[in-house]
Amino acid sequence: MNKQSDTLQVVLARNIKAVVFDGDGVIFTSQVFFDAAGEALKERSFIDGQGISLLRSAGVQVALITAEKSAFAEIFVAKMNSLPSVKSGMWQPMELVTDVIGQGKVDAVEKWIKSRNLSWDECAYMGDDIGDYKVMEKVAFRACPIGAEEAIKSFSHFVATRAGGQGAVRDLCNFILKAKGIDQLSLDLR
Repeated sequence: MNKQSDTLQVVLARNIKAVVFDGDGVIFTSQVFFDAAGEALKERSFIDGQGISLLRSAGVQVALITAEKSAFAEIFVAKMNSLPSVKSGMWQPMELVTDVIGQGKVDAVEKWIKSRNLSWDECAYMGDDIGDYKVMEKVAFRACPIGAEEAIKSFSHFVATRAGGQGAVRDLCNFILKAKGIDQLSLDLR
């Protein structure tokens, strides 16, 4: 990207107070595996979870929204909310919204933003496919993994260098922290 575009990205990211992540293709890879018993399995990266913890430690609120009602998403959010910093009240809990598509995603994100006394101008969204487009139209900062659909990549302010479920979330978290001038080594991750 050119210098002017990079500057716009930094300015937009600096003002972010909340980040909403899509599930499949962002938090999780786009793949589903089945074990011998026929149970579906999904894959995610621990460094993405650490990135989310870094954001939360910096005071950025986080939500996961997905079209599919998924035990994987529930387990992930429960794990993120079991951290001592959440239990002590130091960090806001991560919100989970499932079973929403299209305009339903927009309405769900808007409800969450309002419940946090925030606006669309303070929110970022990371999505990977056309089902995320309507939400991405409304937020101040649009992001996607490297493997996102071209229509989403060309519309995004930030394209991660890694794939969904394999570090893309961490790429975005690192970018936002850097734009805010926050050294991630200075953050408390308890």
